[in-house]
Amino acid sequence: MRTLFLSLFIIVSCSAFSQPMLDSVEYIYWGDHSGGTINKAKLDGSDVQTLVSGDYQIRRVRLDRKNRKIYWASGLYAAIRSANYDGTEVTTVLPTSNQIGVIEVDQKNKRLYFTEDNSGMIKRCKIDGTSLETIVTGTGLVLGMAVDTLHDILFWGDYTNKKIFKANTDGTNIVEIHNSNLKIYDLYIDVKRNYVYFNNRTNNSIQRIDYYGNGLTDIIQCCSNNCVVGSLAVSVEYNFLFWIERENGILARSNANGEDRTDIIYVPGSNFSGMDIGKEYLTPVKIDENKLEQIKIYPNPCSSQFFVDAEINSEVSIYNLSGQKLKTSKLTNYNSIDVGELPAGIYFVEVKNENDVFKQKIQVAK
Repeated sequence: MRTLFLSLFIIVSCSAFSQPMLDSVEYIYWGDHSGGTINKAKLDGSDVQTLVSGDYQIRRVRLDRKNRKIYWASGLYAAIRSANYDGTEVTTVLPTSNQIGVIEVDQKNKRLYFTEDNSGMIKRCKIDGTSLETIVTGTGLVLGMAVDTLHDILFWGDYTNKKIFKANTDGTNIVEIHNSNLKIYDLYIDVKRNYVYFNNRTNNSIQRIDYYGNGLTDIIQCCSNNCVVGSLAVSVEYNFLFWIERENGILARSNANGEDRTDIIYVPGSNFSGMDIGKEYLTPVKIDENKLEQIKIYPNPCSSQFFVDAEINSEVSIYNLSGQKLKTSKLTNYNSIDVGELPAGIYFVEVKNENDVFKQKIQVAK
């Protein structure tokens, strides 16, 4: 039977959200210092799961997204420990002092970076805990650290001296990029936009600079009164900013400019600590690369409708970030899909026929 395609035009979008993708949802992972658990949830706070329990004084959590591993700094075990994404196969990677503080994972070069409180040093080892070495000395108390594996840059915040530094990942070529009057706590990088986000425990706010220390921007005043701000995380894919308000038992989210704040997790009496973001693939999806040239979704971003170039009678479904199906339509000679009722945000569009499944992110802008 002859296949009829609805359009001969290929409209190319310059949006960052125009690439085909597999069926996936991002999760946020965090530790609870006093509860002794590592947990995860979808980016809207739904589907909360406890992955690891009985490991108290968890100070930081980081992910190896390539190998689907969780790493954390454990004060109880005085070690860097790890587990699979589902919490299985918990193991001690490297014994440390019980002052183990910040950890970071370089999945490209298979290295772990870490600090121990007030040691004045940044150390690294291989991802299996071997080949331990000290790469930076003479620091103050380091409470935030990040690695850009695309450019091989190590960043850290110095709480004592109120500064942010960067260096090569072997610790050479150290450069001060920010000098503040605030006690810098955690930091997290947006490798796509070359931003460094950081918070402080002087006034509990979040700010942003670029990789060179320029463009200092106040993002959001997190909390006041008895609140103590905790760890940061950024979803580069969805441009979300996350932070912990420790004494309030809150894990909060806004967009990357500090707008549209919402509290996605609230557990009174908790002591959240450490946070990172990873992707989960919901179901294996086989995509015929030849078909990708024949299926187009445009414009992207859209406002009230978008168009799909695909086979007549293909099924088009729209999902939110939590994986919930919002609507399904059958393609006819009129290849438009109405999204006028959807609020502004990012969604997954799935185009399915008898033999193929195509998935793409789309942005609805109002």
